[in-house]
Amino acid sequence: MPARTLQDLVSAAASLHPDRAAVLYDSGSGETPGSLLYREVVQLAEDLSAALLQNCSPRGGAVGLYCSDDLLVPAWILGILQSSAAYVPLDPEAPGLLTARVMSQCGLKYCAVKRDLVQINITFIP
Repeated sequence: MPARTLQDLVSAAASLHPDRAAVLYDSGSGETPGSLLYREVVQLAEDLSAALLQNCSPRGGAVGLYCSDDLLVPAWILGILQSSAAYVPLDPEAPGLLTARVMSQCGLKYCAVKRDLVQINITFIP
């Protein structure tokens, strides 16, 4: 039976070619482009999917991904899809009100945030 979803297609490619490059990423900074092998993409996606299922139960819902361009974005998207959730891209460069509106309209309950985008110095005002 032919693959029907993105995650099925990636899994099929990974089983045939686990040590081939699945993702090539050039940040445009002049550094050597990064890459991930199919087996690495699948493992990273499985790790995220398991974490989402264990901590969030997103099945049938949506999960936002708040991050900029990154080598790991394809694995993160795949992990969200493997958790039976819809993927909602959220752009850190977009105005906050626009992001909040997208989150509201999609009914987002869960959002994966790239660690370096989280503000550490949070002030709570009573």
